[in-house]
Amino acid sequence: MVLVRRLTLTSGTGTSNVDVTFSDPVSRGTSWVCSYRIDWPGVPATSEIGGADGPHALYLAMQAVALSLYASPYHKAGQLSWRTPGQGYGFPIPRAARGDLVGYDRDEQL
Repeated sequence: MVLVRRLTLTSGTGTSNVDVTFSDPVSRGTSWVCSYRIDWPGVPATSEIGGADGPHALYLAMQAVALSLYASPYHKAGQLSWRTPGQGYGFPIPRAARGDLVGYDRDEQL
């Protein structure tokens, strides 16, 4: 797994890191799979996403991470940040969910 983003989680007891990591995509028969991990406090989330080729699997995994971050209770409470609070997390997100974006994420989507 390769660390891609280190987010900051701020709570009443201080701050902690929420690391987001991805594996290299691997071939599985006729498709490719990319695993990812979000190190939420207490219970890390892991999953894998399949795609037509390696870059496609990685892109879909990044979108899945973006959806998880924006759907998290930490985002909704304004406790999660990357670089600048309230400016997004720097991952691509599916078009249907773009209305939820904030800050730089909202401004940079095509």
